[in-house]
Amino acid sequence: MILIDTVKRNPCSPTPCGPNSVCRQINEQPVCSCVSGFLGAPPTCRPDCTVSSDCPLLEACSNQKCINPCPGSCGFRATCNVVNHNPICSCPSGLTGDPFVQCIPQRKTCLSKFFNNIFVR
Repeated sequence: MILIDTVKRNPCSPTPCGPNSVCRQINEQPVCSCVSGFLGAPPTCRPDCTVSSDCPLLEACSNQKCINPCPGSCGFRATCNVVNHNPICSCPSGLTGDPFVQCIPQRKTCLSKFFNNIFVR
């Protein structure tokens, strides 16, 4: 007598995919892919970054993602430039102040002088 195993096995249990990956059964075969937010191919799925040096120079690593570090870094009216993964805040020409708080218009200074006994501003 020959016994035929009619119980279908789940090819994803246990998972053959590795960490940070997901297994889907397609045509009774395991198909592995990295979970959202991870790069590479199973079984070596990895986060976008773990430190800023993993990112391009104009981006920084935040929550394992390479992002533009400028949004929210500088104060009102300040400009932001990224240098070596870091946001650099500065007040544009004509403005002054703490670029991490706010930039305000520069006060114009009046120069007073006497010309031929006439006071000129």
